[in-house]
Amino acid sequence: MANKIENPVIIIGAGISGLLLAQYLTLAKIPFRIFERRENLGTTNEGWGLTLTWSLPTLRDLLPASLWHRLPEAYVDRAAVERGEASTFPFFDLSTGELKGKTPPAPASRRIRVNREKFRNLLATGIAIEWGKTLSSYESAKDGVTVFFKDGSECSGSLLVGCDGTHSEVRSQLLPDANENYIPIRLMGTKLHMSPIEIEPLRNLDSFFLQATSSKNDTFVYFSVLDAPGNGSSRSYVAQIVVSWPYRKGFLNRDSPLAMPSSNAARLDLLKTFAETWAEPFRSLAFNLPDTAELKPLDLTDWPPAKDVHGNGRAMLVGDALHPMAMYRGDGANHSIQDIQEIAQTIAPLLSGTISESTLRAAIDNYEDEVIARCRPAVLASRQAAFDAHDYRRINPQSPLLSPRVMMIKFDEHDEV
Repeated sequence: MANKIENPVIIIGAGISGLLLAQYLTLAKIPFRIFERRENLGTTNEGWGLTLTWSLPTLRDLLPASLWHRLPEAYVDRAAVERGEASTFPFFDLSTGELKGKTPPAPASRRIRVNREKFRNLLATGIAIEWGKTLSSYESAKDGVTVFFKDGSECSGSLLVGCDGTHSEVRSQLLPDANENYIPIRLMGTKLHMSPIEIEPLRNLDSFFLQATSSKNDTFVYFSVLDAPGNGSSRSYVAQIVVSWPYRKGFLNRDSPLAMPSSNAARLDLLKTFAETWAEPFRSLAFNLPDTAELKPLDLTDWPPAKDVHGNGRAMLVGDALHPMAMYRGDGANHSIQDIQEIAQTIAPLLSGTISESTLRAAIDNYEDEVIARCRPAVLASRQAAFDAHDYRRINPQSPLLSPRVMMIKFDEHDEV
């Protein structure tokens, strides 16, 4: 039986996708509530940068004009953008320093690096996030859905949208067989503060982002600017260095794979062992890290949703909750933004009128078909990019590691490693 949608859309997760959905629903005058397991924005500690590319026009359409015009607040280096500088995302041989590839420069309207934390804070503007709410379970019925939290509270609404990231609790209940794939790569990274003099050799190569693989031992590194003095928030540059290596026999001529060291001191020692084979300026970047630098390990996982996968009832997934992917193409945020556009076109028009559960579910199924057709190849291409980044012989312009970033990537699953 059809019913009037009066209850709110329930959003689980106040990350990029959840907050962007909240901003769109605000524009569309569709009621919602958004819940986040963390206690506040200050506890997220998201020391990463994002590259927004083909999703920028969509982002503009989804945001109120007042927020879109404030996007430069999230740029990693506003002054550099104002000077007309643009990243070419150069790729180097880490052992020789030789430039192996780069992309043509593009204006900020087509490609921009943003600080993830600042971008998230911008998207949180005006949104009443309900903090400290960890999902326990949910129950979907014909006339609505009820979410239960671990603190004993609950919320009932018209639709549950899981925007809760790679290790989604919503996905674990909605698609219990959707087990994440662990990628055999070990990765660690740290943030560091650098003076203009210290960062100059790196910024001479690119003002925003560098990446490199060693032709000698297949170690990989990328260097990313996260904040700059021109932003007014810091007198120094804030940057990130991420190092990864293949978890396989034969790496560094070892009989067994090299595991992640358990202590921070051992991780720093390992990084400097790697760097002994690196060319400048990458070598000095590693050796100049202070003993107090915290190298955080990160497990790499993904999940390419099957072409025929569908949820059930009044629950759905968005962004990393539906298609977590490795970071080696840097495309996850772009796909999350496009997911919200799919919701705006496919599902949102139904939420302001009278609709039956079957009609709503059909719209969600259609959304899932569209997103999976776009994102399954993207997840697999990102996985291949991760493997290629740690096998120097495979790196060429056709590799997903270096190929153009586009919304609908073509990827032959038979070529998957």
